[in-house]
Amino acid sequence: KSWFRTDPAAGDWEPLVLDNERLDLAVAHGAAYYGMVRRGMGVRIAAALARTYYLGVESDPPAALCVVPAGIEPGHDVDLACRRFDLRVSEPVEFPLYVSSVRLTDKPGELIPVDREQMTPLPPLRTVLRTLKKGEPTRVSVELHARLTEIGTLDLWCSETEGRRSWRLQFDVRSATQTDIAAHESAAEQQGMIDEAAWEVCRELIERTFGPGGTERPEGLVKRLSEALGMGRNDWPTSLLRRMWEALLEAEAGRRRSPIHESRWLNLVGFALRPGYGLAVDDWRVAETWRRLQGKLLHPAPMCRTEWWILWRRIAGGLSAGQQQALADPLLAPIRAWYHQATTGRGKGGEFASGTHEAAEVWRLLGSLELLPASTKLELGRMLVELVGKKKLEAVRSAMVWALGRIGARQPVYGPLNTVVPPEFAAAWLQKVMQLKPADAAVGLAVMLLARRTDDRYRDLPESHRRAAVTWLRDQHASQHFLELVEQGGRLAEEEQGMVFGESLPKGLRIL
Repeated sequence: KSWFRTDPAAGDWEPLVLDNERLDLAVAHGAAYYGMVRRGMGVRIAAALARTYYLGVESDPPAALCVVPAGIEPGHDVDLACRRFDLRVSEPVEFPLYVSSVRLTDKPGELIPVDREQMTPLPPLRTVLRTLKKGEPTRVSVELHARLTEIGTLDLWCSETEGRRSWRLQFDVRSATQTDIAAHESAAEQQGMIDEAAWEVCRELIERTFGPGGTERPEGLVKRLSEALGMGRNDWPTSLLRRMWEALLEAEAGRRRSPIHESRWLNLVGFALRPGYGLAVDDWRVAETWRRLQGKLLHPAPMCRTEWWILWRRIAGGLSAGQQQALADPLLAPIRAWYHQATTGRGKGGEFASGTHEAAEVWRLLGSLELLPASTKLELGRMLVELVGKKKLEAVRSAMVWALGRIGARQPVYGPLNTVVPPEFAAAWLQKVMQLKPADAAVGLAVMLLARRTDDRYRDLPESHRRAAVTWLRDQHASQHFLELVEQGGRLAEEEQGMVFGESLPKGLRIL
């Protein structure tokens, strides 16, 4: 204030000083105010869209349809019913997308010749538009409806003009405006999108289980969904799984009813969002899951705690390093206590050291946290090597061996190379693992992960250790591809990906 008093022309005027006693709540206050604005209360400050989005259509010469014009605000709907299009279903199709920051006067529904100097191509969406009814025509006439959402996606509905079928396509367009976000390649989307009528059946089943007034038992929800879709849950396309995630979060209050409701809800949320990446805006979905759930387990029953760890293990690939550390820290203390008791005979064992299902899932979660510092991984590996042979832990040995293999793996599933355990430690762990009896599937997998060839001298084990691993794998009648991965390197087969991840991956997603 004293700055203004030095100016005689200012007189007695003083600036208004805004007080904020709780800066830690500033973001929460802003979010709450935004929620009020969306309900018609308060003043909304928004910037109009400074670019135009186009959808490529099949024509000669190439042309694109203006689907979202410049000047609109996120959340507004754009009706494109002025034009009808021929859409192919039940076969692979591609939807090219373009953006322009110079063509700001094009109108919705206007067909524009593609000009690469004025229109920048974004990654196309490649998928299959599925229909549950067999024998339906493979070409249908559709109208389009678009919306640019607040989270940075372009949603496009293709609605049948002479029927009730509709398909929702979702494009991640954040890379057009945010340089820190890579353009999304539609790998998972290639497995297909189901029509909206089929999705409405799924949404209703979820609502009847977890929604207000829902009366159906949660244990049978997966079976009911599979019967309605005509496919097993491992065949559900990733796009459908993410729609289920949306519906489950909308019905989150339903998990409060009982431990069974919460355990099944947690199980399905993790299943629907696994592996935490691969589809457009999965990073936002994982962040939203963390915000809504972290530290908010409602029922302390063992079944709920177990599903809690499974959920975070399933989506670990989408968590940040800080979030992974926050998950690991409260688990490391009891594990260190058990390690101290088991190796010295003094003290009290940790709560996760018994041979329970929860204990196994805790180890699997820790093995999945690839963003933990290498020092933490070394500590975990050292404890696992000494604990894995303890008779008291025989019931969870497979989970511990699996975790040791993931922690010491030469090729991360999703993590950076700077957190890979140095090869000299992995070599020592390999020797210990090859001595375990019986040599079950988990042991064989760990041997392959620890000795796998990468052609990176800073990660690969010495040749002598790899030869020993190959000999051991051959003696145990391991798969020929395991031998090749250790001798020559290469990519994991589909079945091996499921073994490394801990369960099957959604169709269309793969790990290295």
